[in-house]
Amino acid sequence: MKGANVITIMRLLILGTVLGIPVARPQDLTNGFFDGLPEPEPTGAPFGTETSGPAVDRSAIIEATVAQATALDTPRADPALTNSPDSTDPGKLRERSPSSEAATPSGYYLVFSGLNGATQAPSYLTFKSIPTYDPGLCAAKCNSISSCRFFNLYIEINANGQIIKCSFYSIRSTASSATNVGQWRNKFHVTINNSNGYAKYQPYPPVNGFTVEVLGGAINGRRLASGDPDPYMGYTSIEASDPSICAIACEKKTAYNSRHPNSEQTYRACNFFNFYHLYKNGEGYRTICSFYLIPFDSSYATNHGYSSHGDTYTIAESYGYTRIVQQGNGGIVAS
Repeated sequence: MKGANVITIMRLLILGTVLGIPVARPQDLTNGFFDGLPEPEPTGAPFGTETSGPAVDRSAIIEATVAQATALDTPRADPALTNSPDSTDPGKLRERSPSSEAATPSGYYLVFSGLNGATQAPSYLTFKSIPTYDPGLCAAKCNSISSCRFFNLYIEINANGQIIKCSFYSIRSTASSATNVGQWRNKFHVTINNSNGYAKYQPYPPVNGFTVEVLGGAINGRRLASGDPDPYMGYTSIEASDPSICAIACEKKTAYNSRHPNSEQTYRACNFFNFYHLYKNGEGYRTICSFYLIPFDSSYATNHGYSSHGDTYTIAESYGYTRIVQQGNGGIVAS
């Protein structure tokens, strides 16, 4: 587990280094922006008789996020763009009969049902085997994981019989991500059936010390006056759908800057962050925290997505978090 955590941290630090390159327009992207970034690997629960996967290590995610957030505080590219995505039809999901009469758990909605493949997505967290085909058991486990927003319930048929599994994810997935249709293992063809996907209804929880506003897109924050400092403080890509981790990174970013004031003995303080999900072709791709000197309301949430190299990126589940006790004058604090 420790080795995996180190890999996760190093991957995020590499990402932070790439994103630290200053650009002329700090919150706009070019079509080639994602070319230099490591592609998230779609993952799901492994085959076999294991009863559950490893616990989600929140401390490792926080450590990686803080390291990335404090690496550099200069204008840089934000993965949200003012361009509109292509007006292409995403395609309708194939109609299938429900796999069972299983009731949808309270606080969730059914995303897909009755598929013969399990979800494979970059936002995979862990899995758990359960004794009966009961979405409520999966929901109870998902609710115990702070960053869980989606689960996939399915039956795996292997050489030892059948296993009912729940796999958990930090971003909502769709039927098109149910691509794990089985494999040959020791001359037996492992298969998947009765695959259902469920996503959470509930909004993201409040964060201590911050107020929250639901946004219709990602923030495109700009100077309010020509002489103001650039309010944008960069962003991090985190492996958890948990805005409280963004808040920790925001506070740590300010603390780091306070220890490294500029020549005028002032430093930049984080007073606002934008938490959102970036979707690629309709599937969960990255969870983003963008940081700012000053708060911005929904009128600045004008970034809705863009298209690049045949892929369409869209913004969803966007929230603005404003620090209750604002720091400095326009985010600039005297040491």
